[in-house]
Amino acid sequence: MTCPCLPDKCKLALAADFIGQLNCTIIKSSDLKQGKMFTLTVTSFLFCYNFSSARHHLLYFYTALTKPDGFSGPVFSAVGVCEDRRISRYSNEEQTWKRDWRSPTESLHTLQRRVGCEVEKCPDGSVIHVNAFDEYGYDGEQFIAFNSATMQWIEKTPKAKETRMKWNNQRVRRQVLQMVLKNCMNWISTFNDSVRGMHSSPVLHMFASVAPRDQSKQILTCLATGFYPKLIEMNITLNNITLQPFSSSEVRPNDDQTFQIRTSVKIHRDEKRGYECRVLQNGSLESRHHYLLEGLIAVAVVFAVAVLLIMLLIYKGINGEFILIKGIKCHISRCVALDLM
Repeated sequence: MTCPCLPDKCKLALAADFIGQLNCTIIKSSDLKQGKMFTLTVTSFLFCYNFSSARHHLLYFYTALTKPDGFSGPVFSAVGVCEDRRISRYSNEEQTWKRDWRSPTESLHTLQRRVGCEVEKCPDGSVIHVNAFDEYGYDGEQFIAFNSATMQWIEKTPKAKETRMKWNNQRVRRQVLQMVLKNCMNWISTFNDSVRGMHSSPVLHMFASVAPRDQSKQILTCLATGFYPKLIEMNITLNNITLQPFSSSEVRPNDDQTFQIRTSVKIHRDEKRGYECRVLQNGSLESRHHYLLEGLIAVAVVFAVAVLLIMLLIYKGINGEFILIKGIKCHISRCVALDLM
């Protein structure tokens, strides 16, 4: 099921603009793409069922370090991440900008910034929710953050009170930040358009291990890996009934820009029939995997090896050789039991 659509592909949403006024606004998809209008969605009458809605985000992380004696490494670095993919990076060993600091320091300090936006959309492109942010941290603690709904800076620590008052009075700073946040959605759309054709189905693996502290139980795990895009749902079923997971990981990135996820259920040690791993991608059943299938393959492999070994023994027996198999001495014409005690 998809989001309800108004005539002319317009979407009705309750939104708050950057000056903090609540408006009931008709948002056209074309206007959003062209950057004619940017609003921060507070509440929406759009509904996407199941997990058909998708979140898209663009983040930039900046880190600046003081450089005490004996410290090696970059003093400034920046990383751009879109849809959990690193799209840009920068580091600079030089520290010419440090000349403007009021006084030198002998200890290591860190200044961090996270700026970007997150957009949640239905499959038809309608916007459900927009979250824009600009946050600063100092020495591992939150320092100050920008509230895009009120266009005001909020102090996260009493130490940031002076900075908050100064920045809230800087009109140019707010205008620049407003422009950056407005363009953020356009940049996400540009990136999504460039990777829209990329799609890879998950590869599934199922395996079991002995449950800790209970030898009568096993942990049955399903691993899905190598899929893109990130949006996916995975369940383990028994006779078509979805089981409550014992543990489940979040979707995690692989080193080849695909993703992986795993989920586990607790089963009885002797139960091996009827379990199935099912994966939904983009709202449809992408693939499934039977746990019993791996067991049958293992049995078939063992059986094939056993048959091959027997054939080899028969071949040697035909050549007149005696072979010892489980306490039985065999020749081509007869076999006699041996006393192995």
